[in-house]
Amino acid sequence: MKQQVVFVILDQFADWEYGPLAAELNNPEVDHPAYEVVYASNTLEPITSIGGLRALPHYTFETIPESAAALILVGGDSWRKPEAAPAADLAAGFLSRGKVVGAICDATRFLGAKGLLNNYRHTMNFRDSTEGEPLYQNAGGFVQEDAVRDRNLVTANGNAPYAFTREVLLALGTKPEEADKWLDFFTLGLHQALAKHYPQG
Repeated sequence: MKQQVVFVILDQFADWEYGPLAAELNNPEVDHPAYEVVYASNTLEPITSIGGLRALPHYTFETIPESAAALILVGGDSWRKPEAAPAADLAAGFLSRGKVVGAICDATRFLGAKGLLNNYRHTMNFRDSTEGEPLYQNAGGFVQEDAVRDRNLVTANGNAPYAFTREVLLALGTKPEEADKWLDFFTLGLHQALAKHYPQG
């Protein structure tokens, strides 16, 4: 049975931030283990993305199985609203059990504001995103990179879905050469990546 990777989406979630990772994890024709991608939110009612996509979550926050392999917090416009609050305990639980947690865009700021970045190297949209948040105690751990992986935590800014995907794949045990090859197809372009990885093709 495939392990599940749970993507947390809130109302007005960012369409461009989760797609590359979800598609790669859910793809059965890959060199790394495929996962079952599922979605969770504060409700089982339809959630609407920034782009107008209506998504129906599989789980509420209360019903996410502890057996899931990873928890991915998708950025968007609702991480500073009350409905996001329960996701902090979820993320803390996954981290404490050694499970992979990924956060991108404003979801990284959310983790910082809840004190969950204090023991990890991390990034977020802006260095001062958590200014004035008393639980954030790790300004020295901020790294100005598109995506940062520290043990079982991956963080990324909102313009880095491909770098984010690479780091989550590595956190889940994908071989570095496979993760790098995947990234090349999106950053080098199709024909350049084909020439690099399949020169006789």
